Amino acid sequence: MARARGRGRRELKSEINIVPLLDVLLVLLLIFMATAPIITQSVEVDLPDATESQAVKSNDEPPVIVEVSGVGQYSIKVGQETLSQLPPEQVIAEAKRRLEANEKAVFLIGGAKDVPYDEIIKALNLLHSAGVKSVGLMTKPI
Repeated sequence: MARARGRGRRELKSEINIVPLLDVLLVLLLIFMATAPIITQSVEVDLPDATESQAVKSNDEPPVIVEVSGVGQYSIKVGQETLSQLPPEQVIAEAKRRLEANEKAVFLIGGAKDVPYDEIIKALNLLHSAGVKSVGLMTKPI
């Protein structure tokens, strides 16, 4: 009888100890929660201090409007003059030419309602590569 009792005590348990696994998972969760706010991509934006937007004054030079009408479809409008269906290289060249002619030229970007926002960002990058320091976004779609 004594032997039967002894064997029951020495029998191995085949259960998984889950406590160390949970400890490791919680530590990993804490590490990810601590590092997630640090890893962000940002673009510097100069937000206006005014509560209302200001329209371009009529007595100023007409603004240079880069219109984005579709994917890769750019046109430049200055007053009554319109250059349509421009490739990106020509948009950069035209923006440089306008900037050299008038360093205080106002550049605006307008897009149709159905244009993906990625195309507006591409237009911003085109003007930035042309040397334009400040770009306005049109609030009413074209």
